[in-house]
Amino acid sequence: MLSPKLGRAVLFSYPILLLISLLLPIKNIKLIVFMIFMIENILVLIFYWKSKHLS
Repeated sequence: MLSPKLGRAVLFSYPILLLISLLLPIKNIKLIVFMIFMIENILVLIFYWKSKHLS
């Protein structure tokens, strides 16, 4: 499972990335934020799977 520190970092990154996507007028910022969300979710799933099946 995720450590508490890493879990908090993932949770705090969601509102920060949403604020960045709303406040910055960069053309493809929403795509970049979506990709970061997807990478974070994939990492969380990998850590979860690793802790369940390899312990």
